[in-house]
Amino acid sequence: MLRGTPRATTTPPPRRSAAPLDRPPARSARTPWTLHADRLVLRAVIFHGTVTVPTAAGARRALKFTVRSLEALGLGLTAGNGDAAIRLRTGPTTTSTLKGDGGKGVVTLYISALSGTVTALGGTPLPGNRPVTITPDAVPAWLAPAGPARTIAFTDTTVSPLAQYGGNLSLTGLRLDS
Repeated sequence: MLRGTPRATTTPPPRRSAAPLDRPPARSARTPWTLHADRLVLRAVIFHGTVTVPTAAGARRALKFTVRSLEALGLGLTAGNGDAAIRLRTGPTTTSTLKGDGGKGVVTLYISALSGTVTALGGTPLPGNRPVTITPDAVPAWLAPAGPARTIAFTDTTVSPLAQYGGNLSLTGLRLDS
């Protein structure tokens, strides 16, 4: 090769930035579960960004939130898949509450997906596109990491959590279906 002659180089495609590793206090459950609610209210919620958490199935990217409390109207929890799934349901007009406990009084949530229609954003204007699906790869601008604590509410909500730590759950009118 002659001196001064540029060599051909290939540039690798841009890589998705790795989310920082977050170590929850315990490993998440092996069985996948889903939460459905006619209305979901997250009180004093802070979004901490996208993190990587160890799970029984390997490291997964997740949205990390802390909340003072979570209220679900018409709650449904499903754990497992197919015929082996267990379903917990409350009445359509009952409110179930998950409240933070301990010194910090917060619940930490690691979520792989949250979808629903945004109905409240802690006093800030609602987005033009109110039906949303939030994932580690699709975070709306109004959900700024480390923003101030506020109340965020959704209707027709489905949450796919990876893990939840802290808190006391209060359920009213519970039914178990299998």
